[in-house]
Order: sequence, then C-alpha cells, then structure tokens
Amino acid sequence: MAPPVSASPESDAGEAITAAWEQAGGEHSVLGAQRGDVYPVGGGFAQNFAGGKIFFTPATGARILYGAVLDKYESLGGPAGSDLGFPTINEVPGLVGPDTRVSTFSAPDKPVIFWSPEHGAFVVRGAINTAWDKLGSSGGVLGVPVGDELYEGELATQPFSGGRVSWNRVTKTFATVPPELAGQLAGLPVPIDPTAAINIAWRSAGGPGGPLGAKKGGQYPIGRDGIGQNFAGGKVFFSPATGANAVEGAILAKYESLGGPLGSNLGYPVANEADGGIKPVSRVSVFSAPDRPVIFWTPEHGAFVVQGAMKAAWDKLGGATGTLGAPVGDPALDGDVVSQKFAGGTIAWDRVKNTFSTRPPNLAALLRGLQVPGQHMPSRSATTAHSSQVLHWHWWWLVAVIVVLLAVVMTLAGFRWRQRRSAGPGTTVGEAEQGGHTAEPADTQWSPAEGRRVAVTSLGPRYSERSRGSPPTHAPDPFARDSTWIPDASGPVSAARAVPTASESLRAPAGFDAAGEDPDAVDTAPTRVPTATEVRSGRHAAVETAADAGPRTPAAPARLAIHLPLEDPYQAPDGYPVKANTSSGLYYTPESELYEETLAEIWLASEEVARANGFIKAG
Repeated sequence: MAPPVSASPESDAGEAITAAWEQAGGEHSVLGAQRGDVYPVGGGFAQNFAGGKIFFTPATGARILYGAVLDKYESLGGPAGSDLGFPTINEVPGLVGPDTRVSTFSAPDKPVIFWSPEHGAFVVRGAINTAWDKLGSSGGVLGVPVGDELYEGELATQPFSGGRVSWNRVTKTFATVPPELAGQLAGLPVPIDPTAAINIAWRSAGGPGGPLGAKKGGQYPIGRDGIGQNFAGGKVFFSPATGANAVEGAILAKYESLGGPLGSNLGYPVANEADGGIKPVSRVSVFSAPDRPVIFWTPEHGAFVVQGAMKAAWDKLGGATGTLGAPVGDPALDGDVVSQKFAGGTIAWDRVKNTFSTRPPNLAALLRGLQVPGQHMPSRSATTAHSSQVLHWHWWWLVAVIVVLLAVVMTLAGFRWRQRRSAGPGTTVGEAEQGGHTAEPADTQWSPAEGRRVAVTSLGPRYSERSRGSPPTHAPDPFARDSTWIPDASGPVSAARAVPTASESLRAPAGFDAAGEDPDAVDTAPTRVPTATEVRSGRHAAVETAADAGPRTPAAPARLAIHLPLEDPYQAPDGYPVKANTSSGLYYTPESELYEETLAEIWLASEEVARANGFIKAG
C-alpha cells in the first residue's frame, strides 16, 4: 500500500508553482521547461525554469519573473538578500507600452522594478514611487526610470526619462525637475512604516556594501515607541519623532556606553552618522535632545560628547572645522563650572554667572552674551562624582510638580463630574457649559500616513491598577461608551469609500441611538473619524488580472469597529484583535513581534479599519 500523503509548506508551494507554470503555458511559455525541484529561499520558496523563476509565499502567491527584471531582482539579493520582499504580481507590461516590463514587490514601501529596452531595469520605491504614481507613472510626464535612487544625506533623488524627483525624508517635501511638477506633489501622503524607514536609512548608508553591512536578526523594541535593527557594522534606531537613522563603529560604542536612546540624555539620532569635516577622516552623529548634542570621533582622539553650553560655544566658534577643532575629552563638571578640552583649546562655563572663559583667552570675547539653550548638564559619563549633589534638588522639584498636577487633574475631574450630574442624562458636558446646543469638540491627533493633524475622538485609555493579565471585573458591553459605530467590511476596504463622519446616519440596534449608544447612559457628543484618502495602487502595470486585483466581496452590515480599552488595557475586547497607538500612529496585529509588549490605546476590529483611520502597520 502507498504511504499516506501529508501536506507541507514545500508541497503546497510546489502545487502552487506548478499551477502557475501550467496556467502560463507550461513548457511553451516564456519560462520553458522546469529546472530542478522547489527549494526554500528567504522565508518562501522558488523553482527555476529554463527562462525564468517562480517565487511563492502564502501571502503573495506564485509569481513569475524572467529576463531583465529577474536579473535586477537577483543582483540586489532577491528575496533573501534584498529588502524588496517577494514579487506580488506576475511580470507584466508597463503603462507606457508593451515593450516595457514591471513587477511589484511585498516590502512595506511597495517597490517596483521597471524595465525599458532603452534604459534598462531600475527599482522605484517609497516616496519617489508615490510621486511617480501621482504624476502618471511611466505613462505620465516623468516617463520611465533611467537610474536607481541616489542618496545624499537626507535627500533621495531618482532620474527619469522626463525629469527628476527628490525627496527629503526629514522635511517630508519633494523637489522636481521640471520644478513646476513639485506643486502637484505638495501635501502628497507618503505612508512609510518603521520597517520601510529603517531600510531607507540602511540603503542611504550604503546598504549591504556600506559600513553597516548585512542585517543581523530582526527588529526589537526600544522603550514604548522605539525600534532598533542590528547590522554587522552598526545599528539603526527608529522613533516616530526622529525617523530611522544609522550609528556606526566607535560612535555607536560611545552612545551605548552612555545608555543609548533611553539611558542617556542624548535622545535618538536625528540623522545618519556622517563625515565630520576634518581630514583625512572624522565622523559625527547628531541627537534629538533640545540642545542637539553630538558625538564626534577622530582616529587620533576617539569619540566624545559635545552638548549643552559646550555645544553652543563650540558651534559659535566654528565647530570641528573652526578654531577649537575636534573634542579630545568629554565635558567635566567642577562645582558650578563645566569645561571641555578640544584639540585647539579649552572652554569653561560658569552656569551660575552664565559666563565663559577660554584658552586661548581671546576666544572668550566671541562668546560674550551667548545664550545657552536649556542649560543642560553633560552626559552621565562626563560628570564628576559630586554632580549628583548638584542635580539632587531637581528631583524634589519634579516630585512637587507632579503632586500639584495630580491635584489639578483630580479637581477638574470632580468639577466635570458635577457638571454632568447637574446636566441630567443624555446631555453632554459641552451642552451643559454652552446651553445644551454645542457638542464637545473632538481632539486632534497626528496622522502619520498623511503628515497632518486630523480630528478624532478622545481616545485616552482608562488604565487600571490591576496587574497585567488579571481578569476584568465585568464583561465588556458591546454598546458601551468605549465603542464607536463605523461601517466595516469583511473584504478589502476600497480606497474610494470614505468612513462616515458623525453627521451621517447609521443604523443602531433597538434601544440605542444612531451612534450605537444608550442615550440615557452616555455622552452624546458626535464622533469624528478621518476619512480614507484615495491612493493609487503603485502597480504601474498596463493590465490587472483577477489574481492581482484580489477578491471583491460585498460590504458587511455596519457593526462596531473601534473599541477603547477595558479596565485591563492589555485584554482584547471580544472581536477587536488589532491594537493601535495614537501617539506613534502604528497598529499591531497578533502576529506582530511587539504585540504582547504594546499597550493598546484603542482596539480595532480589523486591519482595514486601522488603515482607514490613518494607522500604519508596525514592522
């Protein structure tokens, strides 16, 4: 008797690849005959053919690549060595005509490889891909790509047959050639999640051939919102406020010896490590603390921090390329005087008198009246033993401020509670304050997908003092005040279908109002939800097959799609598996690496609802 057949990822891949090959025409197709068996690669599978390859993952399906597009893909490392991911469509003609070829890939910034016979195959991705798509892709004014993306500091630039597009990842602005095209790109949403941002920082530092080298392991959390990614020669640090930036070698060692982004007072890096300006070699990294501290390295002296008053004075005197040159030691604290040595002299600052003295003495005149922003103390490695005594009173001051703030918050909460009781059931606080005619306005939050502030309901979680993982004190009420009515669909959400605002009428169960709430028990202030923005797919393809387009399913009836946390903010309300964080603009699915560690500020019914409300999936 034959042994029983059992399914496996490899056998599933083999069946899918064979089906795709046969559908394309088998040996009579451009792929030709099979060459060997299915093999694993980069978290998926592939099979070789005489004229190309088919790649497979359960998420992307079996996709065909061949010719120049396949050659470009594999020259960058393919699914295992590049950051493109797997192909998401079969290679097809581009919009400009049948002589061009294009395929899209699964990385978060939706890269494409586009080939034309006149210019060759090039990758277009991220913000530049978004701009190219907006301007008509290969069939528009820019035409086809004629080179890969180039990086210069924070600026990424790519040439096309009809012009050029540049993107500044710090200012989030476009520049173009011809210049009048930039007006069409003003305010264009550029959704870039942490994984895409980390990959941009890596590529701008030289990619696998640069000082960072190959990736080492996966991403890991840093504090509440930060993310780190290790490489052979350094690290990339990400936060929502600073983006993703690379730190390498001796500067990375110094940064981490001080405690890194959480343990030091430097903050996160705000730009990739760069040339320090001193020949033959020097390096510098700038950090996010208000005084914009730096770590500066030279091979003769090593890596040292320059910050606070020392940074202000050093900058005034020309920085590393000025009179003082590179730092040769960290700041030192002696009583009220902070001092630091440089290759060309010394700076000392009396923080009580706010006066500078220097060696050589003539430099002090140039610093007279210089304002020291924030008057920050040096990093912990640069302070002497008695520095903790100098700072000790600050902690008592901080405790006093916290106590006062708590008292104010409790007083305001009691005042609003008394107003709500006096207003009667079904009346909002805003109505009680303004004669019962004006609803309380919604708060505004920053939308990372659109780079602007949008109106949302106040979504602050109600934290409990119970330990994480303990059972709730009551069962979740599906129509409680923590829920908001918006329509949800079981299939993909159309980008053209807007999420209803509070002014739209929605059906609610018997006994509840149009907002899905009990009017006798809850605030009736309307909920404003940002609408989805229509964005092109970025495929740049002349044809779209049914498989590429995905299933079209009718919208499900309206149901609750957003839920605020229960008393235990780590417990998912029934039917709301997706966590979202309004401060970072990210959402997390149960498969996300940071899911268990993330505190949900709101819970969502699906990824489609998360994206419709401006959230970006965490890497």
